[in-house]
Amino acid sequence: MLKLRYNSLILSAKYMFKQSNKNSLFGNYLYERVIPKDNFLKQLSEAIDFSFINGICLDKYENYGKAGNRPYEPEILFKILFLSFLYDVSLREIEEQINDRLSFKWFMGLAVDDPAPDHSTLTVFRDRLEEETFQDIFNNIVSQAKVKQLVHDRLKIIDSTAMRANVDLSRLARKNSGRDKKESGDDKDNYIDKTSPDSDARFGRKSSQKQFYGYKKHIIIDGDSEIIEQVITTPGNIKDEQIVKPLIAEVEMSTDLRKRTKILADKGYDTNANHELIEEYQGKSFIIIKKNRTVKKLKNRMKTMIYRRTIKERYKIERRFADGKTNHGLGKCKWLGIWKTAIQNYLTATVLNCKRIVTLIAAQINSSA
Repeated sequence: MLKLRYNSLILSAKYMFKQSNKNSLFGNYLYERVIPKDNFLKQLSEAIDFSFINGICLDKYENYGKAGNRPYEPEILFKILFLSFLYDVSLREIEEQINDRLSFKWFMGLAVDDPAPDHSTLTVFRDRLEEETFQDIFNNIVSQAKVKQLVHDRLKIIDSTAMRANVDLSRLARKNSGRDKKESGDDKDNYIDKTSPDSDARFGRKSSQKQFYGYKKHIIIDGDSEIIEQVITTPGNIKDEQIVKPLIAEVEMSTDLRKRTKILADKGYDTNANHELIEEYQGKSFIIIKKNRTVKKLKNRMKTMIYRRTIKERYKIERRFADGKTNHGLGKCKWLGIWKTAIQNYLTATVLNCKRIVTLIAAQINSSA
């Protein structure tokens, strides 16, 4: 029944969206001659099936395209957004690069002589799909990794990173300096919260010395594959300890595997409630314990060899954040508002996961050769 419904969605998409003739002009022959087999986008297309995207986007296109020109396939437009995050370039720049690079056109399913969709189309597409659909796409790709048995349940690692809002704080601070503070009763932070062009952003801290203005990206990763399993975006003032429950609740683990799954997080997550929550999920809490802890059970756990070995694996999640910040624009918001920032976070996480999936599959092939 599910397969029949999936085929029906694909058929509906075929008639609703503009179809690209990939075989026009020189056809696939040119792509095969020019694009090497070890090209990352070729490896990615073999590892991940993106064809589901058109089907899950159909409800966003109700009554659209019945008259006049048909819209581009969502799969094509999503892949353009994906490329812009993969190579950390603007939508305008990725449009220009698609017109110049055959590997990009091949990946998108465009013909050699097809022009790239206009960058303004991508903004409309992003807003049409909204946060929920990008989450669905992210979840589907994680599910594909699980089907390939790349994701395990030995260890899950939780952490967050700060994202600076796309706001000129110095400009707002200058405006604030000219006001009569006694009359307004506002300090600088309150004034910025009230007058910022990003009304969802908030001041937060990742340490006592480091304040930022914007959002937090919270993730939980598989400790073996380093695949990101869930993403949650919050304003910067939300404490890390509050996000453990929604992150764990979203991660699908079978009952048998839960009983031996370790949950690792830093000291910012060390609360009695979080330790108890993990036990409720039949997992094992390896949240790093604060030095001033007096609970005997927790202090005894700190002395065990397995505890000391496990906490050393935190570098894996730090490596995911470092890759995102260095190569894919994580760290600063591209757009204003929490739901658009959430979309950015799903796209960044999808890119990071796709890179890991390609790497893991290549390692499997090499080890069996």
